[in-house]
Amino acid sequence: MKLKRVMGWLLASAMIVSLAACGGGSGSSDTSGSGGTAGSSADSGSSASSVDTGDMVTVQVAMPSFYDMTDAPMVNEAINEILAERYGIQCQITFISSGSWTQQSNLLLTSDEVDVICYYTLPLTTYVSNGQCLPLDDYVASASDKFKSLFTEEQMNGCKIDGVQYAIPNLRNYGSQYVVFFDEAKLAELGYNPDEITTMDQVEEVLYAAHEAYPDIYTVVPQSASTFCNLWTWEGLGDNAMIGVLGNCGQDETVVDIFECEDFIEFCNYTHQWYTDGLIMGDALSNQESGTTMIQNGAAFASFSNRANEVPPAGLTQSVLVQNWTPSANISALTYGINALSSHPDEAWTMLEALYTDTDIMTLLIDGIQDVHYVLNDDGSASYPEGVTATTSTYGNATTYWAMPYAEGVPPITDLGSPTFFDDLIEFNNESLISKGTGFILDTDALGVTDQYTACQNVVDKYYDGLMNGVLDPDTVMAQAHQEMIDAGIEDIIAVKQAALDELLGK
Repeated sequence: MKLKRVMGWLLASAMIVSLAACGGGSGSSDTSGSGGTAGSSADSGSSASSVDTGDMVTVQVAMPSFYDMTDAPMVNEAINEILAERYGIQCQITFISSGSWTQQSNLLLTSDEVDVICYYTLPLTTYVSNGQCLPLDDYVASASDKFKSLFTEEQMNGCKIDGVQYAIPNLRNYGSQYVVFFDEAKLAELGYNPDEITTMDQVEEVLYAAHEAYPDIYTVVPQSASTFCNLWTWEGLGDNAMIGVLGNCGQDETVVDIFECEDFIEFCNYTHQWYTDGLIMGDALSNQESGTTMIQNGAAFASFSNRANEVPPAGLTQSVLVQNWTPSANISALTYGINALSSHPDEAWTMLEALYTDTDIMTLLIDGIQDVHYVLNDDGSASYPEGVTATTSTYGNATTYWAMPYAEGVPPITDLGSPTFFDDLIEFNNESLISKGTGFILDTDALGVTDQYTACQNVVDKYYDGLMNGVLDPDTVMAQAHQEMIDAGIEDIIAVKQAALDELLGK
């Protein structure tokens, strides 16, 4: 197996976890919902279209789903009324359960059975290598001014391979701010203001105070399972195994071994001291719970986390320690594009652009039909009808906006925490510091370093979580781990990454 494929598989696995941590929902889905031709849409509040749809092209669209989508045909019908009147096309949207997405979407991409599709769970480079993505440069160049204003040049470049635009970003948080969650009531009892806690030294002061005041609970616990925090200020250039990283929020231009990364060493020095002094749970490496759940259940005081612009979970408050930044592969982790085998690429682009720019279509796609799937509040937000939740709705897309193309102007469901949630999210993305490695591609087909990569991965697996959770002593283990990485061949891999990065940076 080539290193490129190994790294692609690892990135795919990590992307699923990362997306879920950055606002993605989880749960089962009833999968399929497909629409027919335009006509009277029951309960949609819109009149039947008088446009003859008989000769219109029907664009096949495939999207992932995470909750019950029983009413998708009703919503699709309402979307088709708009498409007929404004764009002269029709669409059939198929929602595929997230658990079946990789297999089902790949089957669709082997023929012209799908036109517009979400590229998800596999790296965009894999789809491109498989010949499954239609180049979009000409369509983007002739797109509407509204479409062209949606994304920055850097964001669009994040979906380019070898300078070709193969996909369009969607609206979700590309980066994260890194925070510490605290039990809100207990932090107030200790007399601390979360907005005034901005450094690790200040966090340390609070943790020791909490350890003394609340000796019967864990002071600080991992973010999830044995992951103390999902990343911090280092990144692996699309390689979530961290075999060769950039530090300083992706602003460094020299690739180094993770066990020689100053950011990583500094972080682990803090956590080891906390672990030694009994602040971190002793069985952190075998933990199976999330930090937020343990804090909410009264079993813990604090945990680290990566966040977008969401409000903290109930009962928690947060202090931001690292301002939001975007790792190199995050923008392309979930995108939309056109199947290279599409029989109707022009109509597919018309559909794709409408999904990004037509507020009525975006609102139907995400929230469903007003007064059926949601009610509109005076502040511009949306609420589920009485007695309905995200998991019981028969159109459960409102909280999984992050898997849809775009949401500007869509009433955000109150579960998201703010009537300006989508505007805030766009601002959050535009203000994010973007890694210098964005657009990084590592082509190692002919380099023959697969054995080195596998050996290095084993070393990282052996030490990374133990160091992050403070269980291992950085003063002795870092040097030992680095030497094992050298013995495993890290220098060969760093050389490959550095050469590719230098080419990207025009050096």
